[in-house]
Amino acid sequence: MRNADQADTAASPLTYEVVLTDGAIRNGYITVDPGWEGFSSAMLGRPDAPSGRAAVFTFPDGYQVTSDLRASGPGSARIRSRVAPAFKRLGLVAGNSLLLVREREGQYRVEPRTSQLRDSFELGYVRLRERFLARFPDFIGFDDPRLLRESSYKRQLINHYESIMAPALRDGPAQEVWTALIKLLRVRVGSDNPQPQNVVGWRIVAQLADLPEHDQIQLGAGMMELLHLQGPGDRLDDFNDCLSGLSTPLQPAAQRSLSSLLLTLDDPTGYFFIKTGQMRRALSLLDPTFDFGKGGMVTEEWERIRALAARLAERLTEDGWPPEDMIDIQSFLWVAIAYEQGDGAEPEDEAEEAEDEAVDDEAEMTAMHRPTNTILYGPPGTGKTYGVVEKALEILDPQLLASAPRQGAGGRALLKQRFDALLDEGRIRFVTFHQSFAYEDFVEGLKARTGDGGALEYVVEPGVFLELCIEAQHSDLPYVLIIDEINRGNIARIFGELITLIEPSKRQGMDEALSVRLPYSKQVFAVPANLHLIGTMNTADRSLAAMDVALRRRFRFIEMPPQPQLLDAVIDDVPLGELLGTLNDRIEVLLGRDHLIGHAYLMGVTDLPSLADAFRLRILPLLQEYFFEDWQRIAWVLNDGVKPEGERFLRQRDLQLGRLFAPDVQLAPDSARWYIHEAAFEQAASYRGILAGRAG
Repeated sequence: MRNADQADTAASPLTYEVVLTDGAIRNGYITVDPGWEGFSSAMLGRPDAPSGRAAVFTFPDGYQVTSDLRASGPGSARIRSRVAPAFKRLGLVAGNSLLLVREREGQYRVEPRTSQLRDSFELGYVRLRERFLARFPDFIGFDDPRLLRESSYKRQLINHYESIMAPALRDGPAQEVWTALIKLLRVRVGSDNPQPQNVVGWRIVAQLADLPEHDQIQLGAGMMELLHLQGPGDRLDDFNDCLSGLSTPLQPAAQRSLSSLLLTLDDPTGYFFIKTGQMRRALSLLDPTFDFGKGGMVTEEWERIRALAARLAERLTEDGWPPEDMIDIQSFLWVAIAYEQGDGAEPEDEAEEAEDEAVDDEAEMTAMHRPTNTILYGPPGTGKTYGVVEKALEILDPQLLASAPRQGAGGRALLKQRFDALLDEGRIRFVTFHQSFAYEDFVEGLKARTGDGGALEYVVEPGVFLELCIEAQHSDLPYVLIIDEINRGNIARIFGELITLIEPSKRQGMDEALSVRLPYSKQVFAVPANLHLIGTMNTADRSLAAMDVALRRRFRFIEMPPQPQLLDAVIDDVPLGELLGTLNDRIEVLLGRDHLIGHAYLMGVTDLPSLADAFRLRILPLLQEYFFEDWQRIAWVLNDGVKPEGERFLRQRDLQLGRLFAPDVQLAPDSARWYIHEAAFEQAASYRGILAGRAG
């Protein structure tokens, strides 16, 4: 974005021009560089980190977007997705531009310019250059030692290619070419901390390494044809067909990374490495109409990339930074886009590969997932919120979920990292229902604000559900709304007329699609098919009985029971899994299965003190809540009746009731006062006593 009226008089309104890219049109956002006068160092972002400062953007038809202003570092800022409806109504396409006219502080008028497409190369170059310099201030050229970390390992790869791959390509046979490829992909490169190359992601490498023999031969032959032929011809198309024809076909992003790796190592003056997500962002800054196709790289795309790279090389040379080859150009783009990720950190391989796969999803999502409404239900401590991560990734990134290790902290960390990234992207939203939550919070409502002259005025503001629906309607990607404690809200009050529209068969684009006119904004609205709902429900919550029957019909329910088998620790001859199972067997008899104790209550127990803390601070208070402080029944659950007095968790005082009350006072036998015997928590025998008699 640039200031379009820098030369105007001071009295003229500040005007900014935004050239729209394919991504801006597709996903619905305005990108604003924060350094321009009028925006100071603030960024226009999602209003989930309020700063107390807001900007309002008004489109020609009166459509308004309000965005919170928050400070951040170098890079771009976005008013994301909420402007997609305006783009659609105005008929904007990539290369069109918007004028943002500041009428007063925090108020901007938006004027579309659709009459001509703009050449935004220079604007894109300036933005990339600024981001690059934010990472490498006082950059002196591509032999700058600070850049060597980024470029040296790529040149090391060329040397390894010459020693490992070139002989196999020259002499064959095809299977030996595949063997050389796997060796090359696993070779360690870099100076400070040598690591395997990350141009082709580790999951793709693992897939290629596990190919059956006939696929090994097919891939080896395809590489020989790709690299032996002179001139572009149809060799890229043939290679893509080869990769698509494997027993487990490579996805388009994987095809791009592999073919670009081979071509670049063979000819670094004509090609550079492609990681789809990052290069898509970088190249679309230089040419808003650029985008990768639905398949792997094709000759036409390389010709466009070469043309952009040649022009970029000219501009870099004019600035005194002549690149040696395409690897230098790719390093420049890579660093500039990597800095956009935040805090100047280069993107990790996991995040890059996940983004590549997301691009594949976006390209291939012509047939949308069938919409789903799911509720995970169970007693407290069974991992419902924990399970939401996997359930969301089952919809948004099933490939990652399928390939991630199922056990251990590493696999969970990988899933949580991807979940958090999707949360930051806005494709996952999280909301908690409670007794005060209403339709106005969820769908839309009137909100008061101070207008011109201090007068109070009411405006229609969308709720969390409507906001996400609008984003999803203007995207081909799936979205997920997570509703925690869904049964604690008044369903009829919160969903209103939309309770019917969330049914899978009633979604937008489905056979029995329905729409309604919203009561405040009066706009016609339908729930998109690419928005999925995931709820969690605590079955021990006393509001469960009041759950709306309509909710039961529109969601599938997945039980999350306690899993004592996950507790394999034995503390002083007390097996934790058996301990939890015994407690739950007794609770189920006395209260039912909705009030069991989840395994999470004992997951962190490693010794007797931590077991004592779990019982004293978590399990006993939960039992008090379950049984409404009916101490006798709690004592039955803890098996205190068969234990020696000193090992009981609950004891009774002898209050000598005959001395406290007159003889005619009739008291129940359990009226004696119970108290908690603290010393029992520190004795292993107290816990072993819970299991006493179980075997018989």
